[in-house]
Amino acid sequence: MSYLRFFSNLADAIRSLYIGQSGKCINLVTFYTLSFEAMSDESQSNSIFNVIADLKIHHATLDDLKLHAPDKLSHLHRGGVRDGVGRNEAQTQQMLDKIPPADRAGVDAPSSAENIREYLAGKDASHIEPHSKGGSGHPDNIKWEGRSTNRARGDRDMTSQEQIGLDIKAQVDNFAGAFRAGLGAIPRGAAIGAMTTAPFSMLRNALRVVRGEISAQEAVEHTLKETVIGGGVGGATALTVTTVAIACPPVALALTAISPALLIAGGAGMVYEFFKILDNHKQRTKEYYENATQQELSHLKKIEDELIYEHTKNMNFLAEERARNIDFLAESQAINDRIASRPIESGIEGALKRYLESAAISRSLGGIRVGENLLDSSQKIISSEY
Repeated sequence: MSYLRFFSNLADAIRSLYIGQSGKCINLVTFYTLSFEAMSDESQSNSIFNVIADLKIHHATLDDLKLHAPDKLSHLHRGGVRDGVGRNEAQTQQMLDKIPPADRAGVDAPSSAENIREYLAGKDASHIEPHSKGGSGHPDNIKWEGRSTNRARGDRDMTSQEQIGLDIKAQVDNFAGAFRAGLGAIPRGAAIGAMTTAPFSMLRNALRVVRGEISAQEAVEHTLKETVIGGGVGGATALTVTTVAIACPPVALALTAISPALLIAGGAGMVYEFFKILDNHKQRTKEYYENATQQELSHLKKIEDELIYEHTKNMNFLAEERARNIDFLAESQAINDRIASRPIESGIEGALKRYLESAAISRSLGGIRVGENLLDSSQKIISSEY
């Protein structure tokens, strides 16, 4: 879920407060849906929870005015009423509701009552149909208007254009006041978002340094970047939620009701994120050593294969040499047998002939020519005689 889309949707919802939809405030179900959509990003959800839980928005009630601004309660009770005992409680509440929500909002009862005092300063409960022409003091016939404008009109009826102008001004004042309050909430929201993000960012990036994924300098840069983003999310959340809640009292009431739950959710989310970071570190470390072990095993297997290849090659060579030696011995044995089985002739000539044959066989086999000179001279004598 994109935060840009979240805040764009909220902006559309705020705009709908002033351009139609039967003049109703943003539907609470829509507001909650948008809020929880934004929290799909776990890395920033804790900042959002903590910022919203920290918001303090209070719209003044009649009881608040009774305690902190009784003179303005009287203004609501009798403003525009020419006779009688004044308005009942329900009608007085209607007169209070005619004040733009942003001008009756504060962080607590005293501040919200003081804002009403400032808003009503210099304002009259102006009649749409003048009292002189039979107009009543009922809230339906009353609009809050600047004193000078009201008195300049005299006993004229308030025209429809004037009524629309007052309604538009009230809406603009409401939005402008809510937006100013939202802007004022940005620094605190940004601080909460940054403080929520920074510790976990530091832990996460420090563990990345331990695992050798990034350098210490990169860890500092990543931590600063994530902290700034967390502060930005916190500030943007404070701006949008404060603006909507101040402009729409039902949202402020809902936020006040669920604030304890949001605070618990934010704390639980931080604990969850802490253990999630540790679990992720454990998993990454396990994967690292498994990968390292697998690489070592692959390297050893390669060496082993090379050794087996060389050993097999040497064994084949030795086997070939042995086979050649066996063939040589067999051939030598056959020659020896042939030499030994030759017929023996009698006499010196027979012995010499046998010897010359043996010498010839020896030379053909590369043997040592023992007594070759003697044999040559003897062979010449024999040859000369024959």
